[in-house]
Amino acid sequence: MTNQQRWVGSLYGAVKPLIMLGSFQAGATQAIKRGEMLELTAGGSTKWVPMDSDFAGSSNVAIANEEVKDGDRAGYYEIIVPRPGDLFKFAIDTAAATAIGTALYWSDSETLSASGSNILAYQAGQEHYPLKQGHLVDDASPDSGASVKSQAFVIVTFKEAVSYLKAFQVA
Repeated sequence: MTNQQRWVGSLYGAVKPLIMLGSFQAGATQAIKRGEMLELTAGGSTKWVPMDSDFAGSSNVAIANEEVKDGDRAGYYEIIVPRPGDLFKFAIDTAAATAIGTALYWSDSETLSASGSNILAYQAGQEHYPLKQGHLVDDASPDSGASVKSQAFVIVTFKEAVSYLKAFQVA
């Protein structure tokens, strides 16, 4: 695990992520790396922990904005709360040619997968698309092709229903 800055921008022009404070267990109990996907545990001891395969997927997802090391005190540390249009960069477990809108799923707390059972995020980046195609009638530019390239990372926007931001919305 490595510390990563995951927020890369916004489709809607935000210049920084939405940072809030979240409650964490003592570091000796649960070390956290910056950039890990987090889930809010249920019950009376509600705390942010690294996301695992049993995450509820409903208004309980955030990203760690700082490292909580072994031995750190329990308390409040920074989390990034995904908003609609916020873009994040994550590894993908198996390189894949993911087009915009491809559903992505949990693989581990720092990795997404192109297959799974609960949609977590959607592909939103075009970094792996071919270059703009030249108009053959107008110029002799080389053929850029029509295939989306396989990639080892994805730029995603989180599904709105999974974000902790949803917990603050009034019906």
